[in-house]
Amino acid sequence: MKIERVDPTPEDYLLRQAREDDARVTGKKLVEPVHHYRNTQTGQLYYALYGCIGWPNVISDKPKAANRPGYLAIVGMIKGKRPAESAYIQLLAEAESHSIGVLLDEMVRLRSEYGFGLHPSVLASWYGDQERFVMEIAARNDALIKSGGDRQAILIHTPLDFYDVKAFDLYVRALTEALSNRNQRLFYGGNEILKNRVGEYSEKDPVIVGMGGLVYSLTLSMPWMDMVQENAFNVEER
Repeated sequence: MKIERVDPTPEDYLLRQAREDDARVTGKKLVEPVHHYRNTQTGQLYYALYGCIGWPNVISDKPKAANRPGYLAIVGMIKGKRPAESAYIQLLAEAESHSIGVLLDEMVRLRSEYGFGLHPSVLASWYGDQERFVMEIAARNDALIKSGGDRQAILIHTPLDFYDVKAFDLYVRALTEALSNRNQRLFYGGNEILKNRVGEYSEKDPVIVGMGGLVYSLTLSMPWMDMVQENAFNVEER
């Protein structure tokens, strides 16, 4: 496995408490998570890891841009000097194929390499269109559940604003901003598929739909951050 969990120390919990106290005073609703993960090959630290899937276009006699293979990727939210809420996004792994079976194989393989099972939230669900290839996913999940239990199932959830008529434009804008030289937030990490497709922005390109939807959702919802717990006091009437 290329990812290991870093368990918090007592000092980490004290720091977390201090951050929560400060957040209550300043009115913040989110704080940096107390647990994180380490890349066993590079030593890079992550608050959390996420995956995306862009399903392949239907194979036809349409132009090349309409016949792109499906795409999947895993990213890590880098824990570093930058504020947690605006953490850099590291592209860790990616794959593509026209075959749904191959994509599902790669999803299972890559998630096992990048921390699946270290925590219930790690790669438990992937950003993507949950209404496509339902039967193929169900068949694969039957086998996964039989061999490893319910938590082995492949789960898909839609990115933010996925059904908005302007979703593709929103995703392209989010991806463009994250890769801009002026304020780069997404880094390729030596991966080539996304790098070679950026700039084309072909309508319905699985790479752009998948990664664009992921980046858009992450930057808006910040799911790696923890909610500040409100202090509750019970006042007994006399």
